[in-house]
Amino acid sequence: MVAQVWRLPQYPAMRGYAELDAGLRAAGFRHAAEVLRAPEPSAAASVFATLRGAGRASGFRVLDGLWFPARGTRWRRVDLAYVRECRGRWQSGDDPRAGAALALLDTLETVQRDDPAGLRRIVLWQLCCALKDEAGPVTAGAAEALGVHTDEAAELAAAVDADFPGDGPARGAAEQISEVWPGTRLRHAVRLAELLPAHPADHVLGRLLTGLREREAAVRDLKDEAVARERHGETRPAAEAWLSALRLATDDLDARTGLFRTAALLADDPLLPPARTVTATVNGRTAHLSWRPATRGAGRPVGYRLFRFPGADPEGAVELPVPGAGQGVGGPVTAVDTDVPLGVAVRYAVVPTRGGLPAGVPRGSGTVLLTPEVEGLAAETVLDGVRLRWLTDGSAKAVRAERVAAPPGTATGTPLPCDRAGLLDGPLPPGDYAYLVSCGYPGPDGALVWSPGRTVRGRAEEWPSPVTELDAGPPDGEGRVSVTWPRPARGRTRLVRWRARPVAPGEDVSGLLAAVGTDGADGPDGADGPDGPGRGAARVEMPPPGAMARLTAVSTLDGRAVSGPSLVLEHPGPVTGLVARRLETERVEVRFDWPEPSVLVALRWECGTLREERRVPRSRHLAEGRVEIAVSWPECRITVTPLTRPDAVRVAGTSAEVVLPAVPPPPTTTGRPSWAPWTPGSGPGRWRPRNALVARLLRWRPWRRRR
Repeated sequence: MVAQVWRLPQYPAMRGYAELDAGLRAAGFRHAAEVLRAPEPSAAASVFATLRGAGRASGFRVLDGLWFPARGTRWRRVDLAYVRECRGRWQSGDDPRAGAALALLDTLETVQRDDPAGLRRIVLWQLCCALKDEAGPVTAGAAEALGVHTDEAAELAAAVDADFPGDGPARGAAEQISEVWPGTRLRHAVRLAELLPAHPADHVLGRLLTGLREREAAVRDLKDEAVARERHGETRPAAEAWLSALRLATDDLDARTGLFRTAALLADDPLLPPARTVTATVNGRTAHLSWRPATRGAGRPVGYRLFRFPGADPEGAVELPVPGAGQGVGGPVTAVDTDVPLGVAVRYAVVPTRGGLPAGVPRGSGTVLLTPEVEGLAAETVLDGVRLRWLTDGSAKAVRAERVAAPPGTATGTPLPCDRAGLLDGPLPPGDYAYLVSCGYPGPDGALVWSPGRTVRGRAEEWPSPVTELDAGPPDGEGRVSVTWPRPARGRTRLVRWRARPVAPGEDVSGLLAAVGTDGADGPDGADGPDGPGRGAARVEMPPPGAMARLTAVSTLDGRAVSGPSLVLEHPGPVTGLVARRLETERVEVRFDWPEPSVLVALRWECGTLREERRVPRSRHLAEGRVEIAVSWPECRITVTPLTRPDAVRVAGTSAEVVLPAVPPPPTTTGRPSWAPWTPGSGPGRWRPRNALVARLLRWRPWRRRR
């Protein structure tokens, strides 16, 4: 007798199978048959423990329907009544798995109600998976261990071993395809179907794949129609065809791309009413979108899906969130895009939906290109030109500025050197100027995309020419200094006694001039000085003792001023408080009050034939308050003289002098002069070094080798 070859299911045919299988494993069940065979109230009352042949007939049958043993030698086929009786036994029993089993029975009852053969298919699929995943060949003993009746165990093992797929992509696709199809995710379903048998022996799977292929053909026809209508310029019919294809296959990127492409074309149509477009306005880094609500119909509310895509690449569309309910009641629907890409021309498309499916042709927006401009753009009149200042967005890769308007004879349209903060344009002839400043952002192809730019206007004025040099003679008997300078080509010269910070030649001092005053004299613009034609002159008083003054030649013209060279006038004060005292025979401490405004003093001393001089800086004297000098025992004359800056016009400072009387000379030894490097020791015939340096030199023995 030839054994019958059973056809096994090629997929579980259940939506939610993964959740059911996970729930069974979590509750400790190996397959759904263990849930359908509820435990008896007690072992003593068990029918299988009392009837003849109970041990032999304890397994269930699954090859020709799902059967469980009943009283005697009878079998009970699993139907809806059986599932409900099983629920009652679980409820009346004391098995700790009862709670999980009752929850699983809810799912199994639904499966049985929808498909009378559904539970048999699920149990058989789980048995095949468990047997196939066992290490080694599939055996009847393994099937019996799973609860299969002895009469069917061998046939089931042989069928599984023959053609049931192992764990891998094919089995995964079989378990997932019911989650996707029937449905609207056609492309996903087609990808799963490619992993399944093209001509399945499972008639249920065959019907499912047949319906899938019919839907795929219908979508293909609609897409071909849409492409043909686009080719003939029929934008609205093409959009309708793309919409129909997308309704049948919501995950078809080609259909969505075509729909967005035609929506963009419709949005650019000048005859399209504004109510059928999306309005997009940019404020800083944010795009604000609004559109008129779609017409409601069939009592079902209309939802919206908002997409953003590059203007030339609808395939790269990104879905954006849309605010919830309440939008569009009595006004437009609004949304905000806070993550608009920089330097990329994008469009927006709003797809109305009903029941999760597209309900109409999308409404498109015009092109939105976000390229933030510079902030705080301002023009300032500066010396011989115009200075621009601005703040650049941190995302900008480059800044470009050009002069777009200028007086006749001055070039325009040429980019000017600038940085991220501004530029200085000059020298410029007087007149009005306009500048355009733009920011560059990286585009999709790597090239810079420039912003439209912002315009600012500025004015260049005529500035006076700076004085090139100042000459000054020595102070006269009246304490005045004669100062001369070459007259500038433009403007009038003023000698200004600065009370503010020093200024460099050629600096704009228009704002400082009013603050510092003019203690000096004005140079006559048209008169010649005593040194010859073309030179101005003035007599300036020297500052009082203990003070200095800085004179700067400033050229002025119509309220604008430019600094020239400067002169320092210095009148040192007298040295006071000079005292000196001997610390030792050969060391003297000198103290005195510093003569302002000198920066150096000359300290000289004479002791017999010894004459020395030292320059003492102001900073050291203020820090230490005294100066130590080396002298000898004769009378010592000490002089302190203030020194002025080398480049200053000065009045000689008053020196101070102090005399130290002589002291007895140190004792000397016969035959040894007083300047000898050693002196007599304490004992007869013994000598000691005069100081520590001599002692170290006497101890130095370079011929000794160090160990």
